[in-house]
Amino acid sequence: MTPRRDLTTQLVIAMMTVVVVCIALSVGAFEIGYLVVYALGLPGIRSLKELYLEPLDIGFLVTSVIVGVTIASMFAVRIAKRILRPLRSVEQALRSIAEGDLSARATQDDYGPREAAGLIDDFNTMAHRLEQASRNISTWNAQIAHELRTPLTILSGRLQGVVDGVFVPDERLIGNLMVQVESLKRLAEDLRVVSLADSGHLDLQVAQTSPTEEVQGLIDLVRPRLTEAGFTISYEGDAGAAMLDASRLRQALLALIENARIHAPPGRLAIRTRLTEDRVAFEVADDGPGLPDDFVPRAFGQFERAEASKERRGSGLGLSVVKAIAVAHGGDASYRRQDGQSTFILDLPRWH
Repeated sequence: MTPRRDLTTQLVIAMMTVVVVCIALSVGAFEIGYLVVYALGLPGIRSLKELYLEPLDIGFLVTSVIVGVTIASMFAVRIAKRILRPLRSVEQALRSIAEGDLSARATQDDYGPREAAGLIDDFNTMAHRLEQASRNISTWNAQIAHELRTPLTILSGRLQGVVDGVFVPDERLIGNLMVQVESLKRLAEDLRVVSLADSGHLDLQVAQTSPTEEVQGLIDLVRPRLTEAGFTISYEGDAGAAMLDASRLRQALLALIENARIHAPPGRLAIRTRLTEDRVAFEVADDGPGLPDDFVPRAFGQFERAEASKERRGSGLGLSVVKAIAVAHGGDASYRRQDGQSTFILDLPRWH
């Protein structure tokens, strides 16, 4: 196998070759020109001996070759350094990342070629995303463990109490255990939805449906629980059809309703459906204090919670599930504070 040459050596050889070839072609061109003039009998050359190179000519050519090769080599080395400096920075950063330092970044060179600058930008962007992904994995592991701990601890404690004879397995106890099981099921489903959305594999079963009927059916289902929590629920909606995944729609709206039940004080809970020619928007508004301004940009992130709500229940996944379902439909989820109400909006294309 032929050993690889570094870029500097290759450039020097290439430049030296170009210089020698150019000088040789120049001398050859002059010689051929003189020969043509002599052959045609044109004035200027009286004998073929005049075509022979004199010692002075040879010395001049040798000097020209040496000077040309030297200058070409200097430029080749200079160009190679400008090209290699940013590439070596990328190489060093890659080695650091491979050794576990995900914060390593390549540095720009003001004198490097534009292509190298683009390469470094792309590399640093990739490294940043890799570092962020690693942090997200660590956060996920910690948050999932935290969210699983509470219901599992309750289940374990109650069941151990039944085994030890401390608790009687009556209807109330079994009901409490079922609440914890449902909490685990919701957490597992939320994690599944967010994971599928992150990987781009959240599939939808889109069909023509009535948004109003879907929302009213969901309201009938959650009304007893909301009433028990002190909420008065109202609905206002436009009639019409839309192409949606009804199951995912109910999941997203249920997440918004649960978010209000957990974080908002008892009071009014208004749900609205707005249909236009090509959009359908679902709004869930409560009388709560709203989100802090600095928290709004990250409200729909995974495991994100405002400081005021960190002591309350909730996995911190509800709004990220809403966002994932909205994006899967080609829409978006947002928040606004208006007329003393906190309003969460699920905005989707009407015809998917």
